[in-house]
Amino acid sequence: MAFRQLTLGQGVARLTVIETLVSPLRPAAATLLQPASISSIYSLGAALMIAFAWLALRRRRRGRPVVVKALVRAIFSRRVLLHRSTFADLAYCVIGLTTLGAIIGWAVVSTSWISDGVAAFLTRCLGPHPEPHAPDFVLNGARTLALFLAYDLGFFIDHTLKHRIPALWELHKAHHSAEVLTPLVNFRVHPLDSLILANNLALIIGLIGGAAQYALGRQAVSFTLFDQNVLMLLYIYLTAQLQHSEIWIPFTGVWGRVFMSPAHHQLHHSADPAHFNCNLGASLAIWDWLAGSLRMPSVEPPRLAFGVSGHTHDPHGVMGLVVDPAIKALIVLYRQLFGMGAREPYLQGLTQRRPGNLAKSESVE
Repeated sequence: MAFRQLTLGQGVARLTVIETLVSPLRPAAATLLQPASISSIYSLGAALMIAFAWLALRRRRRGRPVVVKALVRAIFSRRVLLHRSTFADLAYCVIGLTTLGAIIGWAVVSTSWISDGVAAFLTRCLGPHPEPHAPDFVLNGARTLALFLAYDLGFFIDHTLKHRIPALWELHKAHHSAEVLTPLVNFRVHPLDSLILANNLALIIGLIGGAAQYALGRQAVSFTLFDQNVLMLLYIYLTAQLQHSEIWIPFTGVWGRVFMSPAHHQLHHSADPAHFNCNLGASLAIWDWLAGSLRMPSVEPPRLAFGVSGHTHDPHGVMGLVVDPAIKALIVLYRQLFGMGAREPYLQGLTQRRPGNLAKSESVE
């Protein structure tokens, strides 16, 4: 009996150890398996299908045979997949999926709290808004669009600030240090950069959401699928994954002034000074168009290089990706606050880019 009790105790201990080891993986699994996640395996699968279809259509239009092997070689480029930058992105992905939510979740401003506060403020200042008489689907559609625009505008404002304010650029520069582009670059974001983005988005979405709540009434709700705004879901599945890739898919003409194509964002990551600080939006190009920062992509893929200069340590190591950005951001912030050498070399990262390995965006010629 004693032996049996000892065995049961050991079994419980083993289960406890296993649960402890597995628990950090649960957020990662939720992110990868949640259909509404921007990093889900489903949106990645959709991106792969779009990439295959685009490259096949491109070959067919040029009168060339569609060769599956050539398509696979273009999408799964050895130069890109085996690059040190990609391995650094993979490490950042694993760390981010297992720890980032726990690190920054407590510090994110409540969107609903801001939204309710704005609606209450407008009610006090302007009086109760008359009850809307539009059909429910119109009110719900208006709220869906308003919150989607709020997200995209919030991203554009946050992104613009990080390219204009030197201290924020030092944090954001970690993202731009990627020398090749794959969907894993979505994870190559400094934790403080993510924290600032999350709070800025909460603020902008809360402000616009509160105004929408006041104007449309509390009964108006967004159209959602998998608990995600349907317009946001379209962005996630159509272009979000491909924006960090080297598959040149351009939107030109009017479409390119309204929507941000993968090619738009590749220009944003370009090391060419002509492309610095352009195309700062997420899914929509209209903010850049209005702000004068829109750079339209060409139909044919140009030769682009990616990466930034000004690194003290290896940009693909822990010091270069995590420690240095935080230290340099503090140094720059201190110097700007106290007026000490605001034009010194600490700020050169705003204008310097390292050309890296010049490589044409992947296409099947």
